[in-house]
Amino acid sequence: MNQFFYSNRISKGLIHLECDEAYHALKVLRKKQGDKISVVNGLGSLYSAVIEEDEVNKCMLRVIEEKENYQKPNHHIHIAIAPTKSHDRMEWFVEKVVEIGIQEISFLQTQRTERKNIKIDRMKKRAISSMKQSLKAFLPLINECMDYEDFLKTCSNNHKYVGYLDHENVKMLSKICKINENYCVMVGPEGDFTEQEIFDALDSGFDCVSLSKSRLRTETAGLMACHMLNIINQ
Repeated sequence: MNQFFYSNRISKGLIHLECDEAYHALKVLRKKQGDKISVVNGLGSLYSAVIEEDEVNKCMLRVIEEKENYQKPNHHIHIAIAPTKSHDRMEWFVEKVVEIGIQEISFLQTQRTERKNIKIDRMKKRAISSMKQSLKAFLPLINECMDYEDFLKTCSNNHKYVGYLDHENVKMLSKICKINENYCVMVGPEGDFTEQEIFDALDSGFDCVSLSKSRLRTETAGLMACHMLNIINQ
């Protein structure tokens, strides 16, 4: 079974593995000097490397091959989501959308958002773990929490959608999206966006879409949007 490791300390043909990555390689998988492993940098490069120093506190690898833009997608998926009260549910969301395939995640402070802060470092660690597990080389951009109105002003994706519970009067996301495009889908809190927030989104160039015939939890709706866009682009 293939196994990816992660490092952002790569220079002049050498890779330094941080202690947690080195421990897993050397102590759990019992890799040793001279063994080959695969390393990704989160920016699209996949490295084949040989272990030169096999100490946990000083694990150095020598690059023998680099593949740039490894499995780079032809589309860009950006999910902007209102954090739930439970931080664990947001971490679960990040883990699953990274597995499926996503390029950017933003967190929205709406009028009905239950959580006012996000532990970005924990989110990034979960994203790195999921990236490695799903054998990807690109780590999605994870943005800090942003006020809803500010997000509307700065969102620059080409195709912008907002999930809306009144699904009887709007089309399914999967029915209106084209392939190989740059998308953003906003997902509201479990109390949904306010009517004014929906009006503001429409004024900012967003289109209302339905994500399911069922009423979904926030993190499930975000996962559904990500899944739909990936299916369309397969």
